[in-house]
Amino acid sequence: MNERGIDMDKREQDIVTKIDEKTRDIKTPDSLRPDAVEKMLEVHNQKARRWSPVRIAGLAAACLVLVAGVSVAVMWNGGGTGKVKTEQKSATGGETIASAKDYDQIYSYIENYNKQQKNMEAAYGSLESKEIATEDSSAESAGNTAAQMSKSDSDAAASAYSSTNVRQEGVDEADTSKTDGKYLYVLKDSRQEIAVVEAKEGVLKEYGSISAEKGTTIEEFYLNPEKKRLVMICSRTQGGDGNLLRDMDGSTSTEAVTYDVADPSEPAQIGRIRQSGSYSSSRMSGDYLYLFSTYYTGTGIARKDEKSFVPIVNEKPLAFDDIYLPPADMGNMYEVVTALDIENPDTITDSKAIFSKGGEIYVSNENIYYYENEWEEPDKTRTTVRKIAYKDGRLKAEAQGTFDGYLNDTFSIDEYKGYLRVAATVGDTNSVYVMDDKLKIIGSIEGLAEDERIYSARFMGDAGYFVTFRETDPLYSVDLSDPEKPEIKGALKIPGFSDYLHFYGEGLLIGIGMDVDEHTSVTGGVKLTMFDITDMTDVKEKDTYVLDNVYSTDVSYDYKAALVDAGKNLIGFPGYESGGQKYYLFSYSAEDGFKCLLDEEINGSGMVAARGIYIGDVLYIVQGNIVESYSLSNYSKIDDIIL
Repeated sequence: MNERGIDMDKREQDIVTKIDEKTRDIKTPDSLRPDAVEKMLEVHNQKARRWSPVRIAGLAAACLVLVAGVSVAVMWNGGGTGKVKTEQKSATGGETIASAKDYDQIYSYIENYNKQQKNMEAAYGSLESKEIATEDSSAESAGNTAAQMSKSDSDAAASAYSSTNVRQEGVDEADTSKTDGKYLYVLKDSRQEIAVVEAKEGVLKEYGSISAEKGTTIEEFYLNPEKKRLVMICSRTQGGDGNLLRDMDGSTSTEAVTYDVADPSEPAQIGRIRQSGSYSSSRMSGDYLYLFSTYYTGTGIARKDEKSFVPIVNEKPLAFDDIYLPPADMGNMYEVVTALDIENPDTITDSKAIFSKGGEIYVSNENIYYYENEWEEPDKTRTTVRKIAYKDGRLKAEAQGTFDGYLNDTFSIDEYKGYLRVAATVGDTNSVYVMDDKLKIIGSIEGLAEDERIYSARFMGDAGYFVTFRETDPLYSVDLSDPEKPEIKGALKIPGFSDYLHFYGEGLLIGIGMDVDEHTSVTGGVKLTMFDITDMTDVKEKDTYVLDNVYSTDVSYDYKAALVDAGKNLIGFPGYESGGQKYYLFSYSAEDGFKCLLDEEINGSGMVAARGIYIGDVLYIVQGNIVESYSLSNYSKIDDIIL
């Protein structure tokens, strides 16, 4: 071991000791209790094995009825054993989104849903013993571009400092660490405070802080350096224990708290808005924040009290005609969307609610797409997608439609020149659909990659790329230049799979995933692949790099964990080894392939996800209360700080 290595070990041991002293009295959040972590890992592990919708629905219903003992939301329509059927109307495309006529109509939708759930619970209850026995045996046998290519990538121009890796260029996203090029803003482990850290050529000094109001938890935040604004997204739960049933009972709210950070040493609060529901997501476009929360109605509702079943925004029930209805006449939850101008952060510019049974969002530069799955029988899935236009803080319902299958994640759906393109897994095959501005399907490719499912996707202009996996990793290239006639141009098969794709300059596409032995199907280490996509008909695996002892990376399920900058020639991400978590930094060249520049242990409690941020020629590795700086010239450590 070299001299620097010996010094680092001693210094890092000092850090660990100080962490223990500073975090001794911090209460472990309910979300990190062993049982909650086990459930989270189970969800993550579904990416590596096939779970049929039937099995998921049966287990969900059985668990919710047996453990909770009350009627709660089952997020899959139908499902189970095939003996419980429900009528479901689907949007065929080209349909408008209806607003509620009055509160009576909304109330009737909720009542219809609750009645359906009682019928389903009764049916599942009668089959409970059979289901559990079946699932036990099944479980035992199974137990084994930025959306478009970002400007910095395409032009290969280095930036002065890094920004959050986002889904859509031009649409910012909140995170737990950000910089304005001079200061680092860091969410501390307690989630009660954001520390402001001066970062002068790698030398670190705590400069200021912003504390959450009592009873709230900071989820993440935005930083707008030009406007000198920081917006904290906070959750507030009455009772403060984050209990699932309380959340579903309407006691959780989401807040956006805006600060003027012109003087980072003394941030000043200038606005606060609140809306019903648990924090779902958010986006910032220009000076406008769009805040999403998920609000469950529960069963304790009263028609004479609108506040018992309608979302509350800034202490007022949402107007009935601001609530968008689903295709079917039932629902149990809302996705609440509120817009505010960060220049006038006490005032809401618009607010709507999408009435549904649970879904996800994709936000393009002009539209919000809300998509939700309907699990049908036998083993069939359809996705309903609703489109809401946004501009300067105003929201307007546009259209809704459906397509067969389900989406792997938000990278499998993309808008370009008014067309919506999706890559969906449909039963045991996969499909590509192109929808027009009214969400009618005008082009498709079906029956792709039998017995495999989509693991990752990325669209850029008239091209799309997606990875499916079973034993090998086929990377498909799709020509979308004619929306009515999309065409598969190539399919490259290699061992392993990539579950994150990112464009890296002209003609290159990075894949981050896992190496898999093509003979035994045993998963190896984390694998980096550089694809040459210059010729869509002849995509090549240009270079690979396998981290043999690294069994997982956050990038697989959190794209914000990736630091990818072609202009700076940096590829960074946290990875997990048996001994703990490390941060890896790579460069890439056609001559040398991938080159590991940095391989350093991440110090921190792990209560807040690790991030890599650069300012000039200094890399900062941030995890909760720990910030460490490294030179990008010689990759030696400069400084560290415990907040």
